[in-house]
Amino acid sequence: MARDHARRNRTIAIAAGAITVIAIVLGFAGDFLGLPWRWMRPAAELLLLAELVGLVVLERHQLFEPVHAKVSGMETRIDRIDTTLSTLADTLSAWGQVTVCASPPEVLRALTRVTREALAREHETPRILRTGGLSGRGLFGEEWQLEAEGQDYLAAFTAHLLFPTSPSDSPARRGSVRILVVFAERENFERWWKRGTPIIADNPLNLEVKVLVRSPAQAQLSPQTITDRDVIIALDDETAIFRWGMLFQGRQYAMLFAQWYDDLWANIPGALLVYARSGVNQKALDQIRAELEAVEAARDRRTA
Repeated sequence: MARDHARRNRTIAIAAGAITVIAIVLGFAGDFLGLPWRWMRPAAELLLLAELVGLVVLERHQLFEPVHAKVSGMETRIDRIDTTLSTLADTLSAWGQVTVCASPPEVLRALTRVTREALAREHETPRILRTGGLSGRGLFGEEWQLEAEGQDYLAAFTAHLLFPTSPSDSPARRGSVRILVVFAERENFERWWKRGTPIIADNPLNLEVKVLVRSPAQAQLSPQTITDRDVIIALDDETAIFRWGMLFQGRQYAMLFAQWYDDLWANIPGALLVYARSGVNQKALDQIRAELEAVEAARDRRTA
């Protein structure tokens, strides 16, 4: 049917074209020969205009439908491109990103930021804020030269703690905090414990702390902070902490490092749990101090 329609349109167009050509020739011939056909030239122009209009009307499907089809196809392809870009963005977002923190101030600022952001987010399940230092230096195992950054981080960290005096709508009620620290020297341990004593004295209800003794202190990457979305791994060595660090952003990183942290936590005996909801475990503290004294005595004998 479409073919018959096209054939009919072509026949009409040929006939109209032939009549128009004859009218144009006669019009020019009348002007040239001086014949009284002056009406022929305007008539030919009208026929030409009528043919053009007729062609547009008769061939409108061939003229405009392909363009319409191409526009529709372009819209479909654009929609497909938008969908693909959205999927790619979601995939990249799911994989997250890695940022290098090249100095102690950058590490501390990143720690503060991700710790605050974790508290501000809504969580479908109870969250666990995991922190740790595995080199033997501890979290606060030295005199800070970055006191302002350290205080900012400490404020962000303590905001996760639930105290008996915390309000009923405190965000800290939705999570818990774990600290896993390795020490190689009694002095560093005592300095760290002294700085944490004011917090411990307020009896936080959602805090657990495990301490392990290992000597000597050594360079090691430590899971300084693990939240539900972000992970900060920092290099601590035998002389200082936070040499540099890496910020991993993405749930897949958080799940991977959280599993690693939980395995470490489970492998440390419960007898080394120095603080829990029930309060300070004095027996564990005494054991850790005794082990550190023994380690230092053995080191002194080797260097004597």
